[in-house]
Amino acid sequence: MERVAVELRTLRRARNITQQTLADRAQVARRTLTHAESAQNVGIQEWCRIANALGYELTLRPQNTVVFEELPDVFKEEE
Repeated sequence: MERVAVELRTLRRARNITQQTLADRAQVARRTLTHAESAQNVGIQEWCRIANALGYELTLRPQNTVVFEELPDVFKEEE
């Protein structure tokens, strides 16, 4: 969760959005957003709302699966 929390904080700051503004857009309490950004306990519904407010969707996938963006690394030729 820490990786997701760091990414959330980075995205919000890159867009120059305050915690309160994002919380309002996501319809969650600012404290919930603060908890999410510090990798504390936040419910899945709140995570989905926050992601949606940033224009993302939360997706669960099995571990050790390859996503489209990782394909160049998978097929990279050894030098």
